[in-house]
Amino acid sequence: SFYGNASAALFFYFKNANIFGADINPDMFKYKSKRIKSFQVDSSSPKSIKSKIINLNILFKIIIEDASHMLKDQIVSLFQLFPMVQPGGYFIVEELDFPETREDMRLNQEFPDLKTILNSIVNDKDFNSPYIDDVSKNYFLNNFEYIKTYRGNMNEIAIIKKK
Repeated sequence: SFYGNASAALFFYFKNANIFGADINPDMFKYKSKRIKSFQVDSSSPKSIKSKIINLNILFKIIIEDASHMLKDQIVSLFQLFPMVQPGGYFIVEELDFPETREDMRLNQEFPDLKTILNSIVNDKDFNSPYIDDVSKNYFLNNFEYIKTYRGNMNEIAIIKKK
């Protein structure tokens, strides 16, 4: 969430939605509202994601992953949080190509990156990652409806719809 600018913009766009923003440094979050909630989470840690997000027992219509953009963190976030998306909802990954284009986003982390994993899924090819357990992998494969990737002027984004 960083300063919370995206949360503030979504607040005005989705007038009836509750907005949840998470960051490793939540004290930087600037915006307050009854409809905006901010909390601390470490997106590189499945334990942190479980205790801070999954244990809320909330199903989300949309999850936007705009976290650290590290190769590992993008994978962990998607495969840990995808079960928290409501049926028919969306999981969106921003800057999907950062680990591919920026070396600092993949230092000491093992390939494949999330973009490669999603391309494998779309092309009906198997994949393995040290950051995905078999239960999470099978859940995702059995519950996604489609994966679409788009390239903007600067970066790529993935939109994943849940069945």
